[in-house]
Amino acid sequence: MKISINWLKEYIPVTHTVEEMANKISLTGIESSPVKLGEGVDGLVIGHITSVKPHPDSDHLKICMVDVGESEDKQIVCGAPNVAKDQYVIVALHGSHLPNGVRIKRGKLRGQESDGMICGLDEVGVPAQYMPKEFENGIYVFDEPQKPGQAVYDLLGLKDQMIDIDITPNRADTLGMRGAAWEIGATYDEKPTFTKPELDNKKITDLNDVEVKVEDKDLVPDYLIRELKNVTVKKSPLWVQRRLWNQGIRPVNSIIDAANYVMIEYGQPIQAYDLDKLPKKSLIVKKAQDGDKLILADEDKVLNHNDLVVTSGEEVLGLAGIVNGTKASVDENTKNVLLEAGVFDGASVRKTAQRHDLRDDASNRFEKGVDNGIVTEALTRVAQLADQFSDAQEISKVITGSYKEAQPVEIDGSISHINHLMGLDLPTDEIVKILDRLGFTVKVNGDKISVTIPTRRFDMSIEADLVEEVNRIYGYENLPNTLPAGMETRGGYSKKREFSNKLRDVLLGEGMDEVINFSLLSKKEVDAFNTIKTEYTKLLHPMTEDHEYLRNSLIPGLVRNIAYNQARNNNDLRIFEQARIFDRPKGQARPNEIEYLSGAISGNVSGDSWNTKAQKSDFYYLKGIVDELLMFTNADAKFEYKATSEYSNLHPGQTAKILANGQVVGLIGKLHPKYQKAQSVDETYVFELSIDALFDLNSKNIKSQSAPKYPSISRDLAILVKSSVENGEIIADIYANGGKYLNDVTIFDVYEGKNIKTNYKSLAYHLEFLNPNDTLTDEEVEKAFSLVKDSLVQKFNVEIR
Repeated sequence: MKISINWLKEYIPVTHTVEEMANKISLTGIESSPVKLGEGVDGLVIGHITSVKPHPDSDHLKICMVDVGESEDKQIVCGAPNVAKDQYVIVALHGSHLPNGVRIKRGKLRGQESDGMICGLDEVGVPAQYMPKEFENGIYVFDEPQKPGQAVYDLLGLKDQMIDIDITPNRADTLGMRGAAWEIGATYDEKPTFTKPELDNKKITDLNDVEVKVEDKDLVPDYLIRELKNVTVKKSPLWVQRRLWNQGIRPVNSIIDAANYVMIEYGQPIQAYDLDKLPKKSLIVKKAQDGDKLILADEDKVLNHNDLVVTSGEEVLGLAGIVNGTKASVDENTKNVLLEAGVFDGASVRKTAQRHDLRDDASNRFEKGVDNGIVTEALTRVAQLADQFSDAQEISKVITGSYKEAQPVEIDGSISHINHLMGLDLPTDEIVKILDRLGFTVKVNGDKISVTIPTRRFDMSIEADLVEEVNRIYGYENLPNTLPAGMETRGGYSKKREFSNKLRDVLLGEGMDEVINFSLLSKKEVDAFNTIKTEYTKLLHPMTEDHEYLRNSLIPGLVRNIAYNQARNNNDLRIFEQARIFDRPKGQARPNEIEYLSGAISGNVSGDSWNTKAQKSDFYYLKGIVDELLMFTNADAKFEYKATSEYSNLHPGQTAKILANGQVVGLIGKLHPKYQKAQSVDETYVFELSIDALFDLNSKNIKSQSAPKYPSISRDLAILVKSSVENGEIIADIYANGGKYLNDVTIFDVYEGKNIKTNYKSLAYHLEFLNPNDTLTDEEVEKAFSLVKDSLVQKFNVEIR
């Protein structure tokens, strides 16, 4: 909301600079910034066109002689289609400055001298979308004669100073000039004075040609109408137009401008209807039926049963509190007008405006709340202005569709308690004076006070609100500086947080980059990796279809990161995310939040160099990272990788569950080729681990030991085994039968293909035996080695090579 200083002066005396005022208002809790219109613009005056003739060398340029208050008229070449003799226009003289650094100089156009420029509003600083439509493609022409040579700034509001206040949602009372006057006046200990609108009693009659009905009074507590007969719709006065376009509102005509002016003045949106265009002499506010249509100037909106509408007969005239259609719009031919003022439920207005992408100044005010105590006065004010601008012959009394008398809120409080909460010791008189500056009525009974809050401050209801108001106006900067007292709380992380931080540091040490993604996914994404087989948790009112569900896996977000980067030719990626997923068991209303850790790699893990070749990412590279991660958990558990094909979007031959003591704690695998293609990513490998499950495992006791004094003995073992047998099963059996001196087992060769039987593979292992207390003998090693081979032959039917 932009507060015009010139307009504000009508309510309170203003003696401070706009910068000082914006700063002081900000200190009261409402962020404000100064706005100075027309900075750097100069040399603009009124010009009177005394003659116009065609340019000899152009079919669209005209040579104008213009009186600018000097001894001689100036010759100016103008190409505007609407330029004509006897017009009063804006002239930029030689040497003048226009917005965006434009400077006007004397020169020649097609051989004819031009001493200045005749301007349109957009050329002097009024945005094109806010200037009157009739001047969109031409120069601006004043409706009434003006004094040539007079500066145009005050006439057009080009040098007005404004305060742009960025209100919080609870302070909708400042969305009108009168409410802002109370706020700024309280800041400077000045009470605003307002003139109550009055109508010409001779014109007020018992007109009642229209039936007005509200079907749902819970959503529409106030709905009032006034009827104006035999109006003359024309352009509104210039002072109204300039105030509107400085507020970002395009002037239309004397009726619509009066309605928009009152919206800015009171913060109360007003609608106007052409009475003669109504399909039926009635206005009914009700819920729309599915399939109803609202016809707007640029498009039609298809409505549903959740939309609150204003209808006449079977026709929808507009969305209540948002926008009117073209069916009963007021134009220059309108003779009889209905003016509407109401209070509409903010939640209903917000949802409808959002659903149809129609949020505007009116809906913004209803969403945040309007003062139901000034609806009648605002309706009287707009009728007054409409009569003043359009000369109505008859004005009806207020026609009521719905009305709920506004009741001021009374808040009881204690002077001592207010002081205690502020940390001050203000006298009762000073607190009362501060509340009085805000327009509150205060009764004092000893330490107790009772404060009556005007209806415009519907954000206040409890004693804490009184404390805030006293604090704001007294000045936060005036509060004493004190150190907090009480017991100190020792900071630190929980055990689980320390655990998750350690795992994060491991991945950072592995050269992976951390990412942070939204916790909301689309339906397709939650379907893609529901590995925990949970019920989905859907938002009631999601922002978009891509953010409807709480995530059940971190992998979709990582895949999206991979796709985004690879689309921008950043192909070599190693990323991870540590965050929560949401698991909702069947029948449970709220999901459980589980800490997870997921990673993804794609592209090369190392590039080409003069002495090395590029190394591509693969399953085993990622498995090495996961192995190190699991080692750092220090869990007293047996970790295993169990091959699986149950995850539809992971490769069935390169995917495994990660088990700890037989319990599934995560997964690792390659994305399925079809899924990779659908997501537009190259070969990508992913893993996911439950931090909560890993944290719940028992920890190992770490014992230090000296380096071995005796040498180890190694044996190599090559076997031929069926392809279906997993390496993990072989290694587990070797450890089980290798005896107490078997220290380590490593696979160093895998071969399938030529000279190997079909569906078989050749595996080669390196076995290391070590006795830390004595020298091993060949007999001891051979005995253990024989047991290993015999067990493998018996259990897996291997062939020793």
